[in-house]
Amino acid sequence: MTQPVFTFDKLLQRLQLGKKAPPFVIWHEKDLFGTHDSPVKIDLPCLFLCLDGEMQLDINLQPYRFNREHLLCFTTPCACRIVSRSPGFRCVGLLLSKAFWRQLVHIDRTLGKIAIRNAFIALNEDEHERLSRFYDLLCLCADASGLQDSTETLYPLILGMFCQVRNICRRLEDTAMPMSHSEKILYDFLDLLHTHYSKQRRVSFYADELSLTPRHLSTVIRLVSGRSAARWIEEYVVLEAQILLRNSPMTIKEIAYKLGFNDQSLFSKYFSRVSGGSPESYRRSSTT
Repeated sequence: MTQPVFTFDKLLQRLQLGKKAPPFVIWHEKDLFGTHDSPVKIDLPCLFLCLDGEMQLDINLQPYRFNREHLLCFTTPCACRIVSRSPGFRCVGLLLSKAFWRQLVHIDRTLGKIAIRNAFIALNEDEHERLSRFYDLLCLCADASGLQDSTETLYPLILGMFCQVRNICRRLEDTAMPMSHSEKILYDFLDLLHTHYSKQRRVSFYADELSLTPRHLSTVIRLVSGRSAARWIEEYVVLEAQILLRNSPMTIKEIAYKLGFNDQSLFSKYFSRVSGGSPESYRRSSTT
């Protein structure tokens, strides 16, 4: 009998099943990332540690190269797309339910500040070694026979692991180069975009929120990122649409309304203009 393929999007669904959801899932190196070529919304606290090789991915439309020198840590919703993986890529990790994450933050509120702006965290070799040992101990205890309550037993280890991540973030903040004014405008714009994309698609809205003129905002965003503010908005809206088309049972009409379009035909034209294909064809291609 063929074993079912273990994919990342299926794991996300498992962790989002309400009361039946497990408090955490340990991600093993033998598990498969099944989101290649299609984006997925990571809306659960989780971290991933690379053991070997590298993976290229986009996080909220920005490219990253994930290897042993980096940690992926998501504590706020992010749209991710795997671009490529090296043949020897291996990674491990830990995914938490939202309820379990709230328990951790209640114990140590400083954990809530981990990777809020950037899920991609640089590591030195000592930090990688410490996180690897935490993970190995977590697996060892989780696999122990006769363990009566794995959640209660593993709770201190998981808390300690995320405290290590918090300390790494603090070290990076202390040694980081000051952000330029233009870079701050870009990141503030992206923060607003990730919050308001489903309701606001006008550059003027974001410019008003940042107390800038639309022209000045567009000029700064293009200079810093190489992409116009309008293009950022368009591509992010379409990225979210692709995630819904790929991972939700919603109809295209329902997706259109969720993303702030009053008419399905307007949404289809918008999607086609930005992506080069219709929502219908994208959905069909993702199911084949």
